[in-house]
Parts: sequence; C-alpha cells; structure tokens
Amino acid sequence: MRTVLFTKDLESLKTAALVVGVYEGANFEDVEKYEALSSGLVSELVRDKELTGKFGKILMLRLKGDIKKLIFLGLGKKEEFTIHKARELAGKSAVYLRDLGIKEFALELFEDLLPYDVTFAVMEGVRASLYTFNDYKTQKRDEVQTVEQFTLVASAPNFMEIDEAIKESLVVLDTLYYVRDLQNKPSNLVTPTYLATEAKKIAQKYGLTCKILEKKDMEKLGMGGILAVNKGSSHPPKFIVLEYRGGKETICFVGKGITFDSGGISLKSAKNMDEMKFDMSGGAVVLGILQAAARLKLPYKIIGLVPTTENLPGGNAYKPGDIITFSNGKTSEIINTDAEGRLILADALVYSKQFNPIAVLDFATLTGACVVSLGEFFTGVFSNDTLLFDKINLAGEKVDEQVWRLPLSEKYKDYIKSNVADIKNCGPSEGGAITAALFLQEFVDCKKWAHLDIAGTAYTSNNKDVLKPMGGTGVGLRLALQLLKDWKK
Repeated sequence: MRTVLFTKDLESLKTAALVVGVYEGANFEDVEKYEALSSGLVSELVRDKELTGKFGKILMLRLKGDIKKLIFLGLGKKEEFTIHKARELAGKSAVYLRDLGIKEFALELFEDLLPYDVTFAVMEGVRASLYTFNDYKTQKRDEVQTVEQFTLVASAPNFMEIDEAIKESLVVLDTLYYVRDLQNKPSNLVTPTYLATEAKKIAQKYGLTCKILEKKDMEKLGMGGILAVNKGSSHPPKFIVLEYRGGKETICFVGKGITFDSGGISLKSAKNMDEMKFDMSGGAVVLGILQAAARLKLPYKIIGLVPTTENLPGGNAYKPGDIITFSNGKTSEIINTDAEGRLILADALVYSKQFNPIAVLDFATLTGACVVSLGEFFTGVFSNDTLLFDKINLAGEKVDEQVWRLPLSEKYKDYIKSNVADIKNCGPSEGGAITAALFLQEFVDCKKWAHLDIAGTAYTSNNKDVLKPMGGTGVGLRLALQLLKDWKK
C-alpha cells in the first residue's frame, strides 16, 4: 500500500474518501471548515444532532466534488482522547472503507496530540488493521478487498516530524508484515531449514552477520536440549545466530523456533493442533527485530538467537523419563515432551553468554498456563531485574502491547526438583508459567534478563482487536523496537 503525505488545502485534495475526526459534543464551529465541501450538509447534521462524535461512530456523506465521500469519525470525549484511541480509530476507519471496496482514502491527522506520536500511531492503526494473509488462496482472488493508497492529511508547519514518523513507522510496519507472514505460513513450508534460509537472506539484504549452527555443531557444543527435541523429526535442527553491529553495547534477543509442536510422545489433543505452526512466533519476532534494527540504524550491537526444530513423535523421539545434558553441563529429567520450548531455549541462553550482553530477552510461546492466567491481551513477563521490567512495561504501554509481571519466586523451585537429575522439565499444573521461567533461569548468566511468554498474545483466532486480524499478531516486535528506541532514556 502506497502512503502519501498531503499538506495543502482540503479544496485541492482528490480522494475517494476523506476521514475526519469529530469530538463528542462538537458544535458547528468545530466542523465549519467542512461545510463548503459538503454543500451545506454539515450544518444540517449539527442542527439535527446526527453528528454525535461518540467514540467509534462513523457517519458517511456522499459528495459530488473531488472528495467523493466525507467520513466523520467519532473520537469520543476530547479530554479522554489518547494515542491508543487514535491508533484504534485509524484502524477501524481503514477496515470500514476497505470493506466498502474503496481502494484509496485519506485521513486528516488528529491535531490535539503530538504530531510525531499521533502520526506514528495512525500509520500503525491503518497498516496493522489492513494486514491479510492470502498467499495460498487460488480462487476468487479478485474478490479480495485491498487498499492501494493511503493519504495522510496534515498541516504544513509540522511537515518534518510527520514525514520522519511516516518513514520510521513504515520500517516497523513492513517488518510487522514480514513477521506475521512467517507466522501464518504452514509448517510444511516453514521448516527449520526455511527459517535458516530466511536468516541468511536478511543478513545479505541488510548487512548483518549470519551463522547457522548445524546438527554436528550442536553435538560438539553439547546442546542436548535442542538435539533431544529434534530426535522425532526428519528435518534437521538449525541454530540461527544473527548479528547487527550498530554500537558497542550488546543486547541479545532469543526466540523460540519450534516450527511445529505436536507435543512429541506426550501428544497434544487434536483440537486446535493446527495452531501449533505458531510455535515459532518468538523466532519470527527475533528475525524481525534484527532486520528492523539494521534499517533503523539503532546504536547497539544486537544479537539474535533462534534455536529451531520440530517437536514430533516417532520411533527415535525423546521420551518421558529420559535424562538430557545441556551445553552448560546441567542435566534435566524429561517429565513431559510437550514442555520442549524451555529445552531449546536453555541451550540458546547458555550460548548468549559468549557475547557478554548487557541484557538478554527471550520471546516464546511457552506455556498454556500463561494463557490461562492472562488470556490474550497481556504478555507474561518474568525478569531478574526490576529496572529492565520497567523499561519493557513502559515500551509495552507506548505501543499498546500490554505486559504483566509474574513472580520468579524461589518457593516454586521445589516443583522442578528431580530425584535423578539436576532439574526436571515440568512440574505440576499449578504455577506452570512460573516453573517454566524458573527452569530457564537456571541457564541465564546475565544480570538483566527477561522472559516474555507470548503464548496467549502471539496469535488470535478472532477479530476482537482490529489491529490484530486473525492469525499471527507479530506481538513483541513493536514492543522490542520501542524498548531499543528508549533504552538510554
């Protein structure tokens, strides 16, 4: 979709539809500038109290001039209007017009918020809400509604910061589309080898360093976690190492890359098992972070680690009762082969030590327990550093990817004690998200570490949030980029 910035008078605008915001309780003086465009219809709407301005209410006028439709978008009460509401309403209006079959539309920027911030939010709202995944539809493709051009109408004095916001937001949103596409593609295409190839493409395109550890490399390093999980699959495991060198301080991102999770010998229920193609969502986010960091020229050295494999049953698959040894020498008893994500992340967290990072963050669709605890609107965060959590929390608030801190209490460690190994990979169902995080902590050697359990937020099977159409949401990407943007503040 093409994006255009328009800073001239509305009288010279040509568009199929112009979206303008109106607050609840607005009078004629607030909307008088649209009177001439509408040939007097606006005053009639005000007089008849049809222009309510209630939040989310849309009122459309058909015009005869160069602006074919004038869309009044209710912003709600002025004192309650926020960046988040601007983002949401931009998305709702975009979807509304797309579903009417309109290929091009314009939106007048909401002027009561800071120009850069509101521009970024509006761009996010429009682009994120219009995302669709139709790569494999072969019939009636001509009936799929798409928007080909979006015009942002803004005041000329703020041109520079608005233009900058558009350019930066397009980088973030292009990357969001990339991450969602990776999530939504089927697992018979997105194998560990496919993800490794994608990492190489990213490195070549954006000037990154890429190293792929093969199975023999993992065996030399003693990566017993990823090797065990891979035993039931015919696809070899890969360990992706991406490196962006934009500064001296090193921040490491680790992403779970299970390209399909059947649960292994501890087989999952057949119901909704198709959604387990999304178990590589953390890995997809990390690939996105690295390419966006390069495009935005962020001033850090950023390492991306993605251990990737399938988790399948088979004659050679690892089994409950097995004992495995990780690359740091620790041993784990396997209680449940469906608790595999923590096994591959353990080796990745150990590997991160060699880069001497100032912070390590991992993203993983790790536990159903986190979904039970927080549902689909909050990502669970575990951290050994309160200041790091505060940074993550603030970044999440800014981009409206909400997080909630869960405890890393020593009291739960007994749940993963093993009688035959150092630890076991699964405890009782109570506190399942906590014990999973405590398991990961056993392999962390960084004073600033955070584990983000995105099991409930990485994908959605409904349309409750206009910014997150059905399928992969790309959650974590925008939060991480905002975190990096604000890191030194």
